[in-house]
Amino acid sequence: MSNGLLSLRRPAAWLLLLAIAFGVGGCGDDPAPKPPGKATLPDEPGPAVATVPETDAPSVAGSGGAAETEVLDTPPKVVPTTPKGHTERWYEVESRGQKAGYFQVVWSPSTWEGKQTLHDTTTRVTRRMRDMMGHKDVFESTLTIDLERSEDGTLWSQRLRVEEAGRVTIEELTWNGAGYDHVARIQGEKDRTKTIAAETPVMTDSESFLGYLLRQGKLEIGQTYDLPQLDVRAEKVKHTKLEVVAREYIDDENGKSILCFKIHEVNPEAKSESFMWLDDQGAFVLIKAEGSQVIRRVTAQAARRMPARPVTMRITTPSRPSLERIMSADRHLVDVHLRADPDRKLPEFPDSPWSKPLKVTGGDKAGWVIEVECKKYDSEEKTATIPVTDEAFAKDLEPTVLMQSEDPRVQRIAKQVVGDETDARKAAYKLARYVTENLRKQSPPVGQASAVQILEMRCGDCSEHCLLFTTLCRAAGIPARRCSGYVNIGSNWGAHAWCEIWTGQWIGADPTTGEVGCGARYLFFGYSDRPNSYPGVVSARIQDRIRFVSRRIEEGKASYDLTNDDDWRRYDPENGRYVHVLAGLEAREVPSSWRVQFSGSGFMRIRGDDFEAQVSAYADQGQTLEMLKRRFGPRAVETTFAGAEGIVQSRGGARFYLLHSRRRIVQMQVRSGDADALAMLEKVLRPTFAETPPAWD
Repeated sequence: MSNGLLSLRRPAAWLLLLAIAFGVGGCGDDPAPKPPGKATLPDEPGPAVATVPETDAPSVAGSGGAAETEVLDTPPKVVPTTPKGHTERWYEVESRGQKAGYFQVVWSPSTWEGKQTLHDTTTRVTRRMRDMMGHKDVFESTLTIDLERSEDGTLWSQRLRVEEAGRVTIEELTWNGAGYDHVARIQGEKDRTKTIAAETPVMTDSESFLGYLLRQGKLEIGQTYDLPQLDVRAEKVKHTKLEVVAREYIDDENGKSILCFKIHEVNPEAKSESFMWLDDQGAFVLIKAEGSQVIRRVTAQAARRMPARPVTMRITTPSRPSLERIMSADRHLVDVHLRADPDRKLPEFPDSPWSKPLKVTGGDKAGWVIEVECKKYDSEEKTATIPVTDEAFAKDLEPTVLMQSEDPRVQRIAKQVVGDETDARKAAYKLARYVTENLRKQSPPVGQASAVQILEMRCGDCSEHCLLFTTLCRAAGIPARRCSGYVNIGSNWGAHAWCEIWTGQWIGADPTTGEVGCGARYLFFGYSDRPNSYPGVVSARIQDRIRFVSRRIEEGKASYDLTNDDDWRRYDPENGRYVHVLAGLEAREVPSSWRVQFSGSGFMRIRGDDFEAQVSAYADQGQTLEMLKRRFGPRAVETTFAGAEGIVQSRGGARFYLLHSRRRIVQMQVRSGDADALAMLEKVLRPTFAETPPAWD
């Protein structure tokens, strides 16, 4: 979930990482977006030391909250040379007013291959919690970056070490005279190496670059500077724009108001920005970046003081209304509401096969409404034979640090699951079902596990499902890449990670629910595996301020106005017909003595003379019959009802059913009633389980 931007070491750079970590998330990009810190693990080609998970740079609007602005005609008094000996500074990190962690920066004189350098060591500690519909996971990590740089910020070598839940990840960069050698390794697994060409060395970060200019008396208000940085994922040098916009007073770590340079940093590719305040010693005092992220210089004692309760990132929000039949929808119009936030700009939702922004209304003060069209992403018009060997798909077939598709263990599983199947779509479906049925829906102890580790742990959230499926597809010769955004799961929208695969044409796939071909329920932010895609920027801008209101849903020839309850909840007692479109519940030929009521967005109650049935439906998250049996326990037995397969259990004079039907689980409780009444109920409810969804003619 990182983009390999070489700017993580300093507060400004590290905030980029944190801003994304706290933005997407997700069940996932990130991310899914991921929970805070999940992207600190070096994802794919880019070192987390120089990376920004899923976005490439921070982005924040606003003045930064400075108390006072002063534009000077003459340069400030500066320290003319780099301080000799040991220099140490401490910073704390806040996400929307909550402390998320701290880091320590130490500089000391050094040498590298005969050059006089500064040795930088940055140690960052984070502790954070992800809240997914009340299920909470806590993640802790320690990141250490050691590097050698010149006084002007030129980067010569860099080593990152991430420790999380006992796992260690290392990434290294070394200047070789014509570029940088890059090595990435997860403890106990194979090294990944590459060389990235560069005509000249890049800069370490904005602080070391600007601090040198300041000490030389060359930092001027109104001046714009070009900061060359290394994008490891894109394997190229990228350029960040820095502008000195003002002089402002900011409180330092001792509470003293000091005059600082205010810097505006812009990443042109990611369209993200941050504001930073640099003191007259050449060190940052305050940084404000994407998603209301703040890094503030403090004392060592204040930095180490962590709250008892970790900063919490909520990655789900209710669906209005609940859409339990959304899994198979063809088209879905939804209004995305964003609460006003002076520190965050309006996100730019990409135009993608899953979703497309149609219209934007509102403003910074009142908030925004983005009308989005979500579309079904599936096709069987073309086929592909595996393995796909076309060089055009090389990037979507290659192994990476986390996706070890050439590993013997991964290869063995892929071959066992796919067998003799050569059709890409059919093979992908087998792999999707394998991932769904063999991973427990439980977050692993590490923020971002590798494919090999996921196979060993047999658990994961949507990010792990997505990563393992993508890896297995690549091992089987199916081009695949990871996607990040939000998804509707019936009663909620949540941060999510899913996939795009090549089966003769690109289509969607979701291994968390075992789907190949995706319904109109995804809001796409970007690709986690593409260098020029920045899902984390979108995530950071929407986190904790987003609300979804669905307006229309289309499936086949049917179309429903969801803003009008009477259009999707229909009663016709005279003809004995009742339809609940959003849940896909329908009763026909209901006896006149029976009573039918709908409530909520997916509940139907049927009452006869001597019985009562309560029927509800919810979106199927990939459950198999065996999974349903485990949920009900050993007393459950397999059954069929109105043609649908499922299980039933009797207790306390009632029958409890769980039934599969059109990507939904229909739950039913029947109390009393004789065999004739049950047979009549089965006849009445048969349209609920028909292949064609209920529609009001």
